Parts: sequence; C-alpha cells; structure tokens
Amino acid sequence: MIGLLVALAAAALPVQDGADVFIGTVELDGTALVLRRCDLAENRYALVEAPGGHVLDALRKTKLPAYGEVIGRYVEGKDGGSILQVDRVEGVTPGKNCHLADALGG
Repeated sequence: MIGLLVALAAAALPVQDGADVFIGTVELDGTALVLRRCDLAENRYALVEAPGGHVLDALRKTKLPAYGEVIGRYVEGKDGGSILQVDRVEGVTPGKNCHLADALGG
C-alpha cells in the first residue's frame, strides 16, 4: 500500500525538462495506445509521440497491458480528450497493470 502511495505521489512530480510523470497501465484501445492512470478515477490518455520522439513503436511490441511510467506533456485534444505527448517510458512491466478492479475480476 505504501508503495502505491509513493507511486501516486511521484505521478504528480515534474521532471527536469518540463514534462510530467504519469504512472499507469498502457493498453490498446483498438489500434491506439492509451494510458489508464493508477488513480481512483483511472483517467485515460491517448498516447502520441512527442515531436521528434520514437518511443511508441517499441511500446507496441511490448506485451500489453503493461505497467509503467510515461514521461510526457499533457495536451487537450480537439475533441476535448486527454492526450500525452510521450518523451519516454520507464519501468515497463509487460503483462501487468496497476488496477485493483482488474485483479479482482471487476
């Protein structure tokens, strides 16, 4: 439980280059990659490459869902949806997620 609280606190901490850390489960929604945050609301973000980035192709080759830390910038989509421009992804654990409801079959 303490580890989860530390992870949630770290999710709000900015990193040096102005990006933020978003901890959650990366999964496919159709052909799109999304991050489902490890918070009670399970906020969802569409993942797109940051300008000049080349991270998502490698992430697509990972066994999904995968737990990890997405480092990037939040932007609002034209349709009002939430988007993360991904600089990098760290601490990826393939085949795992961080959602209690999923673990309990809910």
